[in-house]
Amino acid sequence: MSLLNALLALGALAFTIPLAIHLFHRSRFKTLDWGAWHLLDSVMRVNRRRIQLANLLLLLLRCLIPILLAFCLARPVLTGFRSLPGDEPRTLVVVVDDSRSMNASANGQLSRLSLAQTGLTDLMNGLSRRDEVIFLTTSRIDSPPSTMGASTAMERVRDLTANGGPTDFSSVIDAAISAAQQSSHPQCSVLIVSDFQSSNITASTLSSLDSLAEQIKTLDPAPSVHFWDLGAQDDELPNVSVDAVAVDSPAVVAGRNASFSARIRNASDTPTGELRVVWTIDSVALPPRSITIDERSYATSRLSHRFDESGVHEVNVSVEYSDSLSQDNRRSIAVDVMRQIDVVLVDGKPSRVPLEGSADWLSIALSPFSFGGDDQPDAVATRVIRDAELVKTLLDERPELVVLANVRSLSSEQQSSLAQFVLRGGALIVFDGDAVRPSSFNEEWRTESQSLRLPATLGDIVGNPDERKEAVTSFAELSTQYSPWGILTAQN
Repeated sequence: MSLLNALLALGALAFTIPLAIHLFHRSRFKTLDWGAWHLLDSVMRVNRRRIQLANLLLLLLRCLIPILLAFCLARPVLTGFRSLPGDEPRTLVVVVDDSRSMNASANGQLSRLSLAQTGLTDLMNGLSRRDEVIFLTTSRIDSPPSTMGASTAMERVRDLTANGGPTDFSSVIDAAISAAQQSSHPQCSVLIVSDFQSSNITASTLSSLDSLAEQIKTLDPAPSVHFWDLGAQDDELPNVSVDAVAVDSPAVVAGRNASFSARIRNASDTPTGELRVVWTIDSVALPPRSITIDERSYATSRLSHRFDESGVHEVNVSVEYSDSLSQDNRRSIAVDVMRQIDVVLVDGKPSRVPLEGSADWLSIALSPFSFGGDDQPDAVATRVIRDAELVKTLLDERPELVVLANVRSLSSEQQSSLAQFVLRGGALIVFDGDAVRPSSFNEEWRTESQSLRLPATLGDIVGNPDERKEAVTSFAELSTQYSPWGILTAQN
């Protein structure tokens, strides 16, 4: 036996107070004999022992009251006894699959998640106040587990929603065993509730089960592990889902057609006939189309659409089909529509030989589809001109970027036009080369009211340009984020 508040046990010393009072009361009186005492002497002898016994019992009772009160305040705990089997507090580790597949239901019955909520509520109603529950969900399997009482756990179960994605059950099993090792009670049980989709069970899952058996052998006492399979009737549930929506065009440019595709899966053993597929662009539904999907197979629905405005647009695909899981009958993606950029390339050293001009390679890199003859929109519209056309081009057109590629020199009129273009917000890039005369670029470019000077000063060429080291580089390796450059690999 041990005391939770051993210091309060010292209060038992208060029994000395009634003892002192009793002893003090006995020492206050003197016995005097008087003439008629012999008449009462026989009576007192008879009752003396009874009175002494009563006084002793009264003294004992008075001393026991403070001793018992101090003993109760010290809160004694019996440690030499064990609870009877079934009476020990226990820990229940519950892992619930909250992926979207748990919303499936057969023939209008309760969904898998609703069945799990009902069963878990009944299970937790049988727990006592001393029991604890460690609760986890597969969507947050990497988060620290929450320890709570049965009533709090039932509230968590009632608030469950199945909106998570697929989960690898190897990580679920590892997290459940780790949570069991953190239990406060020796008696521990683990319950994993899921529909156990075959796509989520991999080779690593089977190896986790093997390691689970080995871990359980090392634990003392070993927790009991239970699996509640809610997907035993998967083969009997018809389901059609939109698995993916993809942008097939390398770049989506405003004012140009872009290609999209949606992969639709039929998971049942019967083919679907005349399945209605509806594409929706920014909440505006397009005319529906029909497709047929064989049993246990896929089909692709394609769309070509032109966006008139740049920015982020929503593309949604939905399938009109009554099945066991309606939540996966639609899927949306956000598409970033680019505004086409107009670029003027001024070739200072043009050539009639293909790819020998100073701006030829840059034009191909900026507009690869135009070069390859592919019917795909380029994010950049390039136009190659000679330096003599520069002034007229800046007056007639409004490009966003002007590139001077190995331009020998600029006349005062060209300098003034470029200065006005830059001061109005245009962008200018100057590439030097063997034909460039630095003095034309280092001087101040003047307009009627303002002037412009380049931020850097050009100098003489250093080294021999004819001794350049040739290095073969694939254009597709220059940037993995802009896929149109991949077409140049086949052309180079």
